[in-house]
Amino acid sequence: MNDAYRLGPHEVAFAIDPEQLKDIPFPEDDEQIIGQPRAVKALQMGTFIRAKGFNLVVSGIPGTGRHTAIRRILEELPPTKGPDRDIAFVYNFLRPEVPMVLYFPPGTARRFKQLIHDLVEKLKVLIKARLSSEVYKNRRDRLVSGIEKEENHRLAEFEAQLAAQGFAAVRVEDEGVLSTDIVPLIDGEAADFDQLQSMVASGALAEEEWDRRREIYYRLMDEMRSIFSDLQLSRAAMEEELARLQADTVRPPLHTEMGELYRAFPQKQIRSYLEALEQDIIDRLFVFTGEEPAEDAAGNRIFLRYGVNILMEAGEGETPPVIYENNPTVRNLLGTIEFSMDMNGRGVMSFMSIRAGSLIRSSGGYLVIRLDDLLQEDGAWLQLKRVLQTEMVEIQPPQGMLGLPAPQIKPEAVSVDLKIILVADEGAYDILYNADSDFAKFFKICAEFDSSMDLNPDGIARYMSFMRRSLKFSGGPEISWDGMAEIIAYGAYLADQRDKLSTQFSLISDLLAEASYWAGKSGKREIDGETVRLALRERNYLFNLPEEKLEELILQGDILISIEGEEIGKVNGLAIHDRGYYAFGMPTLITARVAPGEEGLVNIEREVGLSGEIHDKGILILDGYLRARYAVDFPLAMYATICFEQSYSEIDGDSASSTEMYALLSAAGRLPLRQDIAVTGSMNQMGQIQPVGGISEKISGFFNICKKRGLSGRQGVIIPDQNRKNLFLPPEIRDAVEDRRFHIYPVSTIDQGMEILTGIPAGEPGRDGRFPPKSVNGRVERELRAMALLVKQFNN
Repeated sequence: MNDAYRLGPHEVAFAIDPEQLKDIPFPEDDEQIIGQPRAVKALQMGTFIRAKGFNLVVSGIPGTGRHTAIRRILEELPPTKGPDRDIAFVYNFLRPEVPMVLYFPPGTARRFKQLIHDLVEKLKVLIKARLSSEVYKNRRDRLVSGIEKEENHRLAEFEAQLAAQGFAAVRVEDEGVLSTDIVPLIDGEAADFDQLQSMVASGALAEEEWDRRREIYYRLMDEMRSIFSDLQLSRAAMEEELARLQADTVRPPLHTEMGELYRAFPQKQIRSYLEALEQDIIDRLFVFTGEEPAEDAAGNRIFLRYGVNILMEAGEGETPPVIYENNPTVRNLLGTIEFSMDMNGRGVMSFMSIRAGSLIRSSGGYLVIRLDDLLQEDGAWLQLKRVLQTEMVEIQPPQGMLGLPAPQIKPEAVSVDLKIILVADEGAYDILYNADSDFAKFFKICAEFDSSMDLNPDGIARYMSFMRRSLKFSGGPEISWDGMAEIIAYGAYLADQRDKLSTQFSLISDLLAEASYWAGKSGKREIDGETVRLALRERNYLFNLPEEKLEELILQGDILISIEGEEIGKVNGLAIHDRGYYAFGMPTLITARVAPGEEGLVNIEREVGLSGEIHDKGILILDGYLRARYAVDFPLAMYATICFEQSYSEIDGDSASSTEMYALLSAAGRLPLRQDIAVTGSMNQMGQIQPVGGISEKISGFFNICKKRGLSGRQGVIIPDQNRKNLFLPPEIRDAVEDRRFHIYPVSTIDQGMEILTGIPAGEPGRDGRFPPKSVNGRVERELRAMALLVKQFNN
């Protein structure tokens, strides 16, 4: 009976013929991106279209060449698609707290900055020279002389008036402050009112004279204050007149000197800045004449206001900027404003300390970010969405150092032309599309990298080309035809399909590096097939310590696994232990116990919280199958438990659901099952077997236990029929199958599996809907019907 399902040696074997490789020509373009035509098309379209929202998500499993593809496609961009402007910040003369952003034609911002610098340096000499000229001095002196004459005339008149009234003006000092006061004269000598008061007390001065003099004093003081106020206004008018004179003297040559700037930068925004700059120089001529220190109180250079802070430069005809942002914090994306502390502990910040983030530096080009890195940074995703929505970047000032407040400046927002490329894991686009309502507006293209490609002559040629290129780049040895055949077979193993090759070329590169090492250790000048197999064996040895420990526990009998005889309600299932970088299979005992009752099917793992949702689903499928298959005309009245014996961690997945069904049917029908056969496979409610993952590792895990305990010639595994194409077994298992010392049984239904495990026909229902009494299904139906009757009788 078992021979009807057993795989033959030719069905188990898989290998690449080295001789056939010699007839496959190498591709001429061996630099192309391998195995990703769909993703390449998406990348090419996404990088070309610069319309709003056409940003990209490049998704796929690591090692499929996402970063390499992005780099190559961006390197091939035509030079005509470079950024179209330079960006700089300048001082805002009207609102110093809001630095002004200027946009320049490509490659001209540096010239603008140099011209401004040259202008300021030239003005330091020119303005001094103009204001030192004889023409200016004569006009200034005439203006000052006229004002001084008028002042002297009024002061002389007032002093004469004081003398006529018996008073004089004197200078007094009070706590270091000089002021003018009026004092009375006694016999031509200055006195004060205290002396007059004494004279009144002694009778030397009449009371009426004392009162008269005091009245005259207050009147004269009011008049003096009025005169001084007029003089101050006259002085202020003179200063204004002098400022106008200076401006009239300097303005013509200043405008002439700025003519080159006006002609070279006619853009409206830049011209407005230049006009404001010209007026500011006129208003601050004292800066250029050296009448003010070179630095202000905060330590900033006086001429800093005339600086130009270039954030981004774009050369004419160059390719677009490509920025790889590996640390996408909000600061690194948007930019920042640097500041330092002065001697008084105050923050020193200016427009010259504004620094561009990657969003500005990549404007007109491309910004590449790992999605995982972006989502891990607090606020980064939200800020990126805001920029994509507004196409404006607002550079934020940092918080004060050590908690101290920093002087706040808020630069104008910078307009940007963005193309964002997010590198994400497989399935990330779907998750974000459904989780974030804005995502679809901003990322309209997804370049999905496939994890496999067809195993055909073209795919093989690309693999061979990649191997030679990789070894040449790394300085490794040559590789032989049989060495390449083993690498290609490993690529099919990674793809887990016999008609596919993996596109995880980073893993292929890793194997080539390890094989190069072992070739050198073995004294070989090339990598041959045996070297590749050695590299794989040594890799497994380095990683398989947990596998060895579990095998020891089984072989010592600490973990109860029987590989001979027959048992009721016991089946050896096949579990996969995946460490991420290394996976191995190992048998695990699954048991079932059945008794009359009304509780139904009880999943022990679920009862103790060790069952995942998918495993729970599998248990419910078992219950549905039992009821539909056997309890058609009677109620299913049983209490059944299913357990993964000696399992103490969470169990998930449904790859053991067929195994659980075999154990359940065995317990229900009192059918002994072979213990020398291990089982894997998922099932549906129709009793059909479904494929599972890790099939080769599972088979190898059970084979290793059987080999170490001794192959009896009867041992084997039951696998889903669909998993035939996933078989990549080591040579010793292929040899054991060929010698009929180990067997592999692919099945499509639960009935077929039960026939192999019991040696009894499964049985099909007759016209009356009943199964043959001696068949597997007949015995299960009979026992279930008996339990239903027993429960009914007991309840009555």
